Amino acid sequence: MRKPSIKLETTIHSREYENQKHLEFGPDLPAIKPLAEPDSYIASIATAVNEVIYGLRPVDQMHALLNEHLFESLKRRANLRAQARLASGKRPLIHPTEVLRVRYQSPSANVIESVVILRTRQRAKAVTIRLEGINDCWKATNIGFI
Repeated sequence: MRKPSIKLETTIHSREYENQKHLEFGPDLPAIKPLAEPDSYIASIATAVNEVIYGLRPVDQMHALLNEHLFESLKRRANLRAQARLASGKRPLIHPTEVLRVRYQSPSANVIESVVILRTRQRAKAVTIRLEGINDCWKATNIGFI
């Protein structure tokens, strides 16, 4: 007697598994395109924020460059300085601002931490700026004056 020839098809994975493989590991994330080099961008933000504080530039021009929390904080600070100038009767003094040095580092992808040294005729100051890549453009999320 002859043994019947039985052909078994075995696979480790079912076809349904192949269709649902993306559910197990999650979808592939799109590659992050690099943002523009921040050198001149950092220097212009530092200069513009300094001008806003001294009353030479309207704060509304900074809305696209700053996140909401930072914009509101800068607006409040500029208004307080403007009220103090009005109370004392002083006008805003126009001092040319020179950028002496820009230093930055990137602690992670799409994050820049920088220090900008500004100088006017009266004094020099350091401005620290943290930029984050939000919606494919740089936005300042923290600014400090030293």
